Amino acid sequence: MSKIVYELTSADKLITPGKLSGNKGVNPKGQSFGFTNFYMERNGIPNIPVVGEFHFSRFSYLYWEEELLKMKAGGVNIVATYIFWIYHEEEEGAFEWGGNRNLKHFVDLCAKHEIPLILRIGPFCHGEVRNGGIPDWVFRKPLEIRSNDELYLFYARRLYREIAKQVKGSLFQEGGPVIGVQLENEYMHCGAPLDAWGYKSGVFMSKGKEGNAHLAELRRLAEEAGIKPAFFSATAWGGAAVSENDMLPMLAGYAYTPWIPNQPPSGEYIFRDLHANPVEEVNYDSLEYPVAYCEMAGGMQVSYTARPYVSPESVEAMTLVKLASGSNLLGYYMYHGGSNAEGKHTYLNEYGLPKITYDYQSPLGEFGRIGESYDRIRSLSLFMEAFGELIAPMGTVLPEGQTSIAPEDVESLRWCIRQKDGSGFVFLNNFQDHVEMPDRDNVRLELKTSRGQASFPHQGTLMLKSGFSAVLPFHVELEGVRIVSATVQPLTKLSGDGSSVLVFYAHDALAPELILDRQGIAAIQADGGSVEQDDRLIVVTPGVGKQHSVNVELKDGRNVSILVLSREEALQTYKLRVWGEERLLISSSSLYAKDERLITTSSGRNSWTVSVYPTSNLSLQSDQGEAGERQEGLFRTYALSVAAYEAELRIEKPSDRNALVQVDTNWPEQVSDVFLQIEYDGDVAGAYLDNRLLTDHIHYGKPWPIGLKLFKEDLEGKTINLAITPLRKGTVHTFVNQAFVERFEGVEIAGFHRIDAVSQYTCALSRKFK
Repeated sequence: MSKIVYELTSADKLITPGKLSGNKGVNPKGQSFGFTNFYMERNGIPNIPVVGEFHFSRFSYLYWEEELLKMKAGGVNIVATYIFWIYHEEEEGAFEWGGNRNLKHFVDLCAKHEIPLILRIGPFCHGEVRNGGIPDWVFRKPLEIRSNDELYLFYARRLYREIAKQVKGSLFQEGGPVIGVQLENEYMHCGAPLDAWGYKSGVFMSKGKEGNAHLAELRRLAEEAGIKPAFFSATAWGGAAVSENDMLPMLAGYAYTPWIPNQPPSGEYIFRDLHANPVEEVNYDSLEYPVAYCEMAGGMQVSYTARPYVSPESVEAMTLVKLASGSNLLGYYMYHGGSNAEGKHTYLNEYGLPKITYDYQSPLGEFGRIGESYDRIRSLSLFMEAFGELIAPMGTVLPEGQTSIAPEDVESLRWCIRQKDGSGFVFLNNFQDHVEMPDRDNVRLELKTSRGQASFPHQGTLMLKSGFSAVLPFHVELEGVRIVSATVQPLTKLSGDGSSVLVFYAHDALAPELILDRQGIAAIQADGGSVEQDDRLIVVTPGVGKQHSVNVELKDGRNVSILVLSREEALQTYKLRVWGEERLLISSSSLYAKDERLITTSSGRNSWTVSVYPTSNLSLQSDQGEAGERQEGLFRTYALSVAAYEAELRIEKPSDRNALVQVDTNWPEQVSDVFLQIEYDGDVAGAYLDNRLLTDHIHYGKPWPIGLKLFKEDLEGKTINLAITPLRKGTVHTFVNQAFVERFEGVEIAGFHRIDAVSQYTCALSRKFK
């Protein structure tokens, strides 16, 4: 047995105003944002925001609203977006702000749905865009980019003035959504491929050399143009320049990095105290600023020379490790992928990356694809939203030896604590990139705190599966219930008049239990579980599943229901404001709320369920198909069913490298989209319609999905040509004989295994009025 006894004697985290105390924003409604040295405050309350990167110009403006609402339902409460200069001024002096480049429309949608927004305005952005987002024509001018060169600043000033016109009246202080603005990107850290050079690959532009002086000049130009947000930010990793005062430094965390050949296991899954000791050297006093991540990997874009697969387990584990290590702002790059725009003269992608697709394996991908990490991020976002006020002031406590664990170490138990006044959360991680961690049996953890002992589990040992990560509470008071310890993970809460619901979930192979302090509890009953009591503690072995609950009656007259969901149910849980109040929803379909309707979408299955709580005085109806209902514990479950539809595909394969696909576009009303799901062997592939490249794909071992609703009208009677460039296994001989000659000896691999059409069924639940 691996038994750890740890005495928690650490002092509470010292919270001070910090260098950002003057960076506050108050809107006309009296709502506010502000900072201490350790966390962001929202309306004066400690807050742990989740930021999701979504590049509006890489997605169809027809669906921005839907995608923003999916992000909001997924737990994102701040959106960040790049403004790519080359997208808006590809030709000198001819600015474009229409269609997918319509920044004002995107900002207005964020305002409509009360989603705070961070603009990353460049001039240099990178973002895997041609020239890092700087237009080709700039390089024909006698100037030095990314510097205080007078001519470069002239064009930067003009860009900022154009941006200011688009966001006029949209700053938070003015009642709009724009709370923050990032200047430049990775300044003094790195450049980007200079694709405008055109003669050979591997030519990079300047990373900059004027440090904070250039950031200060860009800030002056932005403010001169009227861009005066609640705070400015700068990317701070890799020794990048960061203003010494009142600029939020933001960090990055990537474990699957195409820029590191033959990458070894990373240190991203080792617990640290990031506030006191950042992972890498930075140019600011870390104790004066919150630990904020703007680029924590939500996936990774594959390139021609590096094709990593980023598992959903890795995204979940990194989130938990960063939170445990003191990060109080967690931002995902990318949270939502998309498609590169086509330029007037060339594609606008960075050399060596796909021309069109920027799916990024992100939680929400190209064409709105929903990935597995979407549910995992949402489960942790629910936790941070519900309990952020409690967690944010808690400091990180690292048991001895944790920071010295090598990423290759598969033997040492990885754990740490966030605590305040002897109360807090234990974080456990058994995931590591590029290494298979073993199942870990017979683990027992005993904490001695100023509030008494807490053991995990109360009796016996824990089982930690490979890839497992978790956060478990100790001596925490939630809604009046004092939890001494628990082997179930807090998920969210819902509070009402005189009653509350606390939601936890049980991890696979981890026996569920809740140890409660008996003081303050008048009565307790566990439906589907068991309760044992002594003079001091109540040991609850809960029934797992939404049909069960533990009812706690407090001595002050309040009632608290405790739900312990299964892991599967937790990954299907949402908390949305719909039909006049906040509700818990559990569904195998994806959900978002719009105009007092619950929009439900099921991929490939024409029947699914939606469980709703609370449902008193609520009667619902579906706009499609049938909706039966039944009671399951606190929830009312609606069984939704629509007519099945299989889009007719006509496929011809003139060769191993080509498939000609015709798709029936006469979709019925219940079908909102049809995805082609393509499994093939090859190197790269493209989908062409009338000689137009719709999207492309660099093979990295996973199926290739193509959403068709964006092209539906164009597809009628037309053929999509799926073309594969073969993967070569053999030897390439090259030489120059007046011209470049390449001769290949070996085998070329190309072929389609499956091409399927997967229907996306959608219906809306709305209130039924009698």
